[in-house]
Amino acid sequence: MNRKIQLTLGRHEDQSFIPSSVPSTHEDVKQLEEYFDKLLYNDYALEVGLCPKRRRIYDDLFNELIRITKVHCLERGLLLERVKNEYTQWMNTYEELYPSSMAYGMRQNLYRLQEKKDLEAKINTLEGECQQLQNELERESVKFQELSEQVHRRNRNESNEQRTLRNNVRFLQSQNKKARQNLENTLNQLLASPIFLGGPDQ
Repeated sequence: MNRKIQLTLGRHEDQSFIPSSVPSTHEDVKQLEEYFDKLLYNDYALEVGLCPKRRRIYDDLFNELIRITKVHCLERGLLLERVKNEYTQWMNTYEELYPSSMAYGMRQNLYRLQEKKDLEAKINTLEGECQQLQNELERESVKFQELSEQVHRRNRNESNEQRTLRNNVRFLQSQNKKARQNLENTLNQLLASPIFLGGPDQ
């Protein structure tokens, strides 16, 4: 900055910035903005997330803006300082909550990873069991097919044997009937013979 007295408050890299009671011009504010951007760039301040360097530089800028406002209007500068104090309290609260939130998020992430591993192991186990059951089902299906074929052949053989037995029974019954008729005829002839009738030869 070209002014004899620097505008920015605070300390940065062993440089002291002394407040001035002289009202700032448009050119002074433009130079302040350029200097502010330069500090952010040189300190490698992060653009997102919590960054102590960025916060310190913003606090210095805020203090200088409050000083500039107070020079023009004290009441407005006090209100702006009140806003800055509230903002500082919020930031302190957020910085306290951030580590605990990160720790909670990390724990949840680790828990989810462990849960994912457990589920993957369970899935692998169930897939192995399913494959084992599938193989067993295939073996039992083959056995069932073989047994079905055996039963079918047995039934077919039994049908042939039953048919043969049925024919044999019918043949024997026919033979028995013929033999009985022959026997009855023979007995009738014997009974009708003169021997049983008491003929003249007695």
